[in-house]
Amino acid sequence: MNTYPYACIIEVRYRDIDAANHVNNAVLVTYLEVARVRLWQERFGFSGEPSDIPYVVAHLAIDYRSPIRLDDRVEIGLAVSRIGSTSFTLVYRVEATGRLAAEAESIQVQIDLATGRPQPIPADVREFLATLTIPTQSAS
Repeated sequence: MNTYPYACIIEVRYRDIDAANHVNNAVLVTYLEVARVRLWQERFGFSGEPSDIPYVVAHLAIDYRSPIRLDDRVEIGLAVSRIGSTSFTLVYRVEATGRLAAEAESIQVQIDLATGRPQPIPADVREFLATLTIPTQSAS
């Protein structure tokens, strides 16, 4: 996780496990969400109000590499690969007890909460996102 400017540990819960005895693919999407919210909490002062993060996920791609089991230690690395005028791209590396479990990419769009329409990313947020930038990586 050394190349990722942010990383967090996710606890695997028994309810996350499916009949194949590994974390369900849909649960991994929630793990990515948890990592994004923790990033905002720890690095940008997210207070817990949904309006503090006026972004919607417009695109999500995940490449599953190996199963995550109940006893695995899950760590998610997160970085910014692109900052546009109204959107930014996050890349993720998910490790389970040190092995690659998944790679993912999501595009978040800044929206006006009243209209639901895209709006420019504020300068302070752009500056924050720039601190999380690493060279472009692909989810594939």
